[in-house]
Amino acid sequence: MLKRRLGRTQFEASIIGFGGGPFVRPTWEEGVEAVRRAIELGVNLIDTARAYGDSEAIIGKAIKGVRDNLFISTKSHFHTKDEVVSSIDESLHQLDVQKIDLLHLHGVDKEEDLNQCLSKDGPLDAMREARKAGKVDYIGISSHQSEILVKALKTGEFDAVIVTYNLINDQAEQELLLLAREMDVGVLAMKPLDGGFLAIPREVAQFKVADRASSTAEAALRFALSNPRITTVLVGMVSVAEVEEDVPLGFVPQEMSPNDKAVLQDRAKSMVYTFCQGCGYCLLACPERIDIPRVFKLQVLLEQYKMKHYATTTYKQAFQAQVKRCTECQSCMERCPSQLDIPNLLKEADLLLT
Repeated sequence: MLKRRLGRTQFEASIIGFGGGPFVRPTWEEGVEAVRRAIELGVNLIDTARAYGDSEAIIGKAIKGVRDNLFISTKSHFHTKDEVVSSIDESLHQLDVQKIDLLHLHGVDKEEDLNQCLSKDGPLDAMREARKAGKVDYIGISSHQSEILVKALKTGEFDAVIVTYNLINDQAEQELLLLAREMDVGVLAMKPLDGGFLAIPREVAQFKVADRASSTAEAALRFALSNPRITTVLVGMVSVAEVEEDVPLGFVPQEMSPNDKAVLQDRAKSMVYTFCQGCGYCLLACPERIDIPRVFKLQVLLEQYKMKHYATTTYKQAFQAQVKRCTECQSCMERCPSQLDIPNLLKEADLLLT
């Protein structure tokens, strides 16, 4: 596995990292097996969050006996100092570790959120105290908005950032990646597959890279891995099969010409564009446990890839009853980084998919 230095942390991180976000869906056994297989193949950076359901506990079980060789990153999404203090202790317990290598402020997508995190006796103060107490080594911040991360970095408080970067959204190129390099801040790229919307079945659509046909997922991962300013690409993998398909892309340098990049981006934006980032925050917030990202993905498969039978059948069998339970409570909208009107979008998707 190729490695890159994670900024001022000095850690030599695998260029593919294990993204623990999708663990809101698979079984414990599948999750543990996937993490262990990734480690066997050379992945040494694992990212999760307090908000990701059982993710920390699954990872904690998977890393027993090999923790010393790994760099563990987790996140706290809470808004007060006391909440973050409790969250850090709970993360240590769930991960079953003595120390967290990298702790992020989670999902700071608005300027007012950033100001709150930086305020006196706020979340950042809790993280500083945890670092002083030896519970945390480094402090980072995650956001879906590059401009927020630019403002955060200029404070000088952060050792690493987690930012969206993929064929659909490469806004980090405009300023953030250059600033991070200048300030020696490590960059972890999330959503390389646009929350799963770029993971289209090979038999449905292929992208060409350097005259070679590949799946949309492979093309998207190669795009992200080819950027030398990104330390590690966090890939959400929920099974051993996905690990064995994705991780080998980190064994060799992924070089891509500017022309290949432009062609891929143009095709992706014309074929795969979706209003949803696939972050899953709405799923975690929904009291009815409606799998909103998957509903929107089925809509993309129907509209963009003409997979009518698959999309409509899957929707009726697995998701229509969920959508009918929506009470329009707007909990999902409060967590959505894109501020989407999710209840109305679900109604539209239901009409299309039925």
